[in-house]
Amino acid sequence: MADNLPPENSGVEGARLNGGAQRGVVRASKGLPLVWILPLVAGLIAVWLLYQDVAEGDVKASILFHSGDGLVKGKTVVKYSGVDIGLVQDVRLVPNAKELNGADGVLAEVSLNRSAEYLLVEGTEFWVVKPELSITGISGLETLLSGNYIAVESGSGKRKREFVALDQPPAFIRGDGLRVVLKSRRLGSLSRGSPVYYRQLRVGQVADYSLEEDGNEVSIELFIRREYAYLIHRGSRFWNSSGISIEGGISGISINLESLAALFAGGVSFYTPESQRQSPLAVNGTEFKLYKNFAAADAGISVTLNFDRGVDVTPGSTKVYYQGIQVGEVSRAKANKRMDGIEVKVLMDPVTDDLLSENTRFWLAPPTFDFTGGLNKLIQGNRIEVDLRRGNRSQRIFTARASAPPRDPRVPGLHLRLTTRNPGSLQRGAPVYFRRIEVGKVQGMELRRDGEGVEVYVVIEPRYAHLVHQGTRFWNVSGLRASASLSEGIEVQADSLMSLLRGGVAFGIRREDRAKSAPVQNGDQFPLYSSREDALEEGIEIRINLPSAEGLKVGAPLRYKGVQIGEITRLRLGAGLGEVHARAKLYHRGASFARAGTRIWVVSPQIGISKVAHLDTLITGRYLALEPGLGPMQTEFYAELQAPKEDLADTMSRPGLAVILDAARRGSLVAGSPVYYRQVQVGEVTGFSLGELADRVYIYVHIEPQYQPLVREHTVFWNASGVEVNFGLRSGLNVNTESAQALIKGGVAFATPEAPFMGFEVESGSHYPLYPKAEPEWYKWSPKIELYDFSEPVK
Repeated sequence: MADNLPPENSGVEGARLNGGAQRGVVRASKGLPLVWILPLVAGLIAVWLLYQDVAEGDVKASILFHSGDGLVKGKTVVKYSGVDIGLVQDVRLVPNAKELNGADGVLAEVSLNRSAEYLLVEGTEFWVVKPELSITGISGLETLLSGNYIAVESGSGKRKREFVALDQPPAFIRGDGLRVVLKSRRLGSLSRGSPVYYRQLRVGQVADYSLEEDGNEVSIELFIRREYAYLIHRGSRFWNSSGISIEGGISGISINLESLAALFAGGVSFYTPESQRQSPLAVNGTEFKLYKNFAAADAGISVTLNFDRGVDVTPGSTKVYYQGIQVGEVSRAKANKRMDGIEVKVLMDPVTDDLLSENTRFWLAPPTFDFTGGLNKLIQGNRIEVDLRRGNRSQRIFTARASAPPRDPRVPGLHLRLTTRNPGSLQRGAPVYFRRIEVGKVQGMELRRDGEGVEVYVVIEPRYAHLVHQGTRFWNVSGLRASASLSEGIEVQADSLMSLLRGGVAFGIRREDRAKSAPVQNGDQFPLYSSREDALEEGIEIRINLPSAEGLKVGAPLRYKGVQIGEITRLRLGAGLGEVHARAKLYHRGASFARAGTRIWVVSPQIGISKVAHLDTLITGRYLALEPGLGPMQTEFYAELQAPKEDLADTMSRPGLAVILDAARRGSLVAGSPVYYRQVQVGEVTGFSLGELADRVYIYVHIEPQYQPLVREHTVFWNASGVEVNFGLRSGLNVNTESAQALIKGGVAFATPEAPFMGFEVESGSHYPLYPKAEPEWYKWSPKIELYDFSEPVK
């Protein structure tokens, strides 16, 4: 059939079969068929993905934790140097884990970036980072927002995929520095992270601690930052500056506290004595002894103080303070070679090295009560104070004062002098107040050259200096101010607890003096008044002559209607020894009492059957009462020992009705005896006098204004004092008295007949007979009388 095929170059027409049918043409293939291209591409992609997974995919590891706190599947990340390198893929419980000594644990399956594969070796440590707040600082604060994470610290060794996490962060501190070891009998309050100080500058921290194998000592590892490593020599001294140290001696109890941070977190300080500064530098692993304080370490700067006389100091107990901060301690005290003074050796804190100059001063300060300095200053004995100043040269021997200097002009602020006859309980360091805000200090005090008073030196802080003017008044606020009465009790005032214990000074300015007051300068002098009233009240000085000053004293008040309007400032015996001369100050509001006609008398307690009054003076003391006059100005007065008795003119001048009762005898009536109408008190007896012919007694009675209409022309008065007793076989015993008050003080009663027998109202000055007793029918009278409305003026 091949022979029958047409030639290859035959045309299309030749490819047709007989009868017109077309025949197929067979041709040879020249390449790869297209159908194999797609499987080939898929195979290449699979090979590439396999390569990516092997070369660059995540690395699996498992970490066994003591607890699963903070571990969340698919959320908790793994970090190294703050960079995310992995994620927790699964978390499951592992009971009785042998790696945890049979305790239950939590196994976390983590996937790490391939770039972190080198971390999966022996020695690598894992732990969970949580937020922690302590006195040494705040760590893990970022986990408050992002959640806990797993931290990594790289190790070195063979490759490893299974790890046991640390229960707490490792003690290792990353970074370049010096690592030294301290040996101590006890750890104290030191902990990991406790600061290490040099001259109060933080230069490192406590890295770790452990108990020695023999159990006799504690080994404490310190990390010192590289830039401060040169400060530590083999001869350096370390001491524990943490917690509270309490020591006692004859001169008192000493309670030392380095700082609030050291109290809770602990701390270590070190210093290299001058004799050891040439010793070799310390290297990693160098061991040192940890002393309990810088004095025990003998690391302080030795200073000699020469006192010109004996002083009470105790080695190891007496401290040296600079502005309330302990900077030294007495190490030794002995008499000098000439036996005319004391030579005191002091170990000063190394931080004071640059300030021990020719301008520095030392002095002995006595004990003072001071709550601002804590319990230490409150209960300790004598102490040495120092004023540290920079100078041109360093100095180690000083001449010290046995008492504090009265003033120091080098202290910034406004320096003033206050003069007073008696400073009270003022002490050096007492506060100066303005509106109860502390604005300054009392620097010191000294006796004036003439011996007539005391000069008090105060300094006002610069920011408050503008508050002091030429018209400013200073007064003493030391101690307590007390007032007492039976009706109001006892009132005790003190500006502050500090002013109670150490005294204090306050100042202010009167409103009328503010506009005309000029500014002041350093060294200006002001009087120191004994009280605020003395300082701010200008007042008028008057002289009072008394028959006796028994019960009175300087400072006793002058009062009008219970309100203090002045006080006694001086008491002196008269030249003839027959009377007492008093000087008193009337306050500004009491100036109107310096007039002729003013009456003054001594108010004393009265206890008797007829009268009990002024019992409050048993507690507060006697005082002077005043009644103003209407005459011209006058500054000299005579005082009575009792209140002046009211005469008819005084009674007539009072609002209401004044009547005169004629009686054969006064009986038991006294001034103040009540006057009754239907057993209701409507007035009182005001006074007495003999009649013109001495044949009777005039008894002055005052009726209150609202009861004035009760007294008519035919009103009758009788003596209601005492008790009326009647007895009969049929009537029995009958006892009558107007009131218990009338029984004690005496009294008068009256009755008015009914209309039309009562008569008209009467005027003041009308006379009535006083009957010794009432008639029975008088009790039956019941007139209807309209009383005055006391809210309206009586016409």
